[in-house]
Amino acid sequence: MKSTYTFRHMDASDRARAHTDDKLGRLERFEDREMAVDVVFTTEKHEITAEFKVSGAHGSFVVSETRTDLFEAIDVAVDRLDQVLSRDKAKRKHHKGGQGSTPHEM
Repeated sequence: MKSTYTFRHMDASDRARAHTDDKLGRLERFEDREMAVDVVFTTEKHEITAEFKVSGAHGSFVVSETRTDLFEAIDVAVDRLDQVLSRDKAKRKHHKGGQGSTPHEM
């Protein structure tokens, strides 16, 4: 998984990058190919927004979360991203047993 980080109106933090990489590690189970994640941290007044843009072979997804604590925003946004990717993978999965992904010819 390739991750790029952008910090807007705040100082770059190695601790935030390490925490985010740790949380994003569990998302690798949803894709069999390479995923790219663009992470944008933005500060506006006393609110911090964590935005995740995931691009993979099966589409692009965007999740953002605004909180007063950076690490709380990361945790909540990654949990939501986990739900979105899980739902997408369930839609792509073939749920009929024994049959192929296309109907058999008679």
